[in-house]
Amino acid sequence: MKQPELGRKILELRKQKGLTQEELVEQCNINVRTIQRIEAGEVTPRSFTLKTILNVLGEDLKNLQESETSPFENFNLKDIGFSIFYIKLAWICGIIYFLSGFVEFAVDYARFQEDELIIPKAAYISMKFIVMLAYIYFLWGFVLSGKIFNNYLLKIGAFFLIGTTVLFYGYDMASLYFEPFYTEYVITIQSIFFGIGSIIFGLAVMRLENPFGKIPGIAGGFEVVSGILFVIVFMGWLGLAFLIPAMILQIILLYKIEEFLKSEGTKEIT
Repeated sequence: MKQPELGRKILELRKQKGLTQEELVEQCNINVRTIQRIEAGEVTPRSFTLKTILNVLGEDLKNLQESETSPFENFNLKDIGFSIFYIKLAWICGIIYFLSGFVEFAVDYARFQEDELIIPKAAYISMKFIVMLAYIYFLWGFVLSGKIFNNYLLKIGAFFLIGTTVLFYGYDMASLYFEPFYTEYVITIQSIFFGIGSIIFGLAVMRLENPFGKIPGIAGGFEVVSGILFVIVFMGWLGLAFLIPAMILQIILLYKIEEFLKSEGTKEIT
């Protein structure tokens, strides 16, 4: 952390501890003038001196270094604006995907389990295309989040799920015009692929706990459990049950990321 932010942080920590400058320097074995200049942002302390001060104040240097890294250091204001727009679009698409998914499940169950297409082909293709597009845009919000927060695993997981979605949704739509082959095998492979993607994606979401608290951990946990159940295949129906709270929490998480970007973007401007 650079000056003058470092000085303000040390001042804040000292006051939280209820220490005067004289009491702090006694424990750090440095002179009062030095701590005055550090807190005023006039000088940057040597690493040894900084570690000594932080130890007395009960702060870890590693935490201070992590807070130094801005998620926007490689972004200009235009990039931040675009990110806010697309992440807002992502959580809106997440809501669309979540709600339309119940209709899709009912239609697919009738088609693949009861061998009956209960809506016209054109409506089926339109439904699949809308659901697929909504899910891709939803995941794209996490691709952007992975870029912003340097979470490469999140980008990998999101891209894996996007690729799997395009592949199998394409199969569902195309299979209307030819006799579906080895339907059970296709469903099995689809379940395994989505399961693997969900495990990777869930683990990556869990890494967003800083600065978003418990929501990423819980959302990622549900996603990982869902993925494991999908990989087991015959437990896939239970995986869908875990996917419901995972989706709700992920939508909330994207909303929180949007709000975080707005607040941090405002700081960048000021």
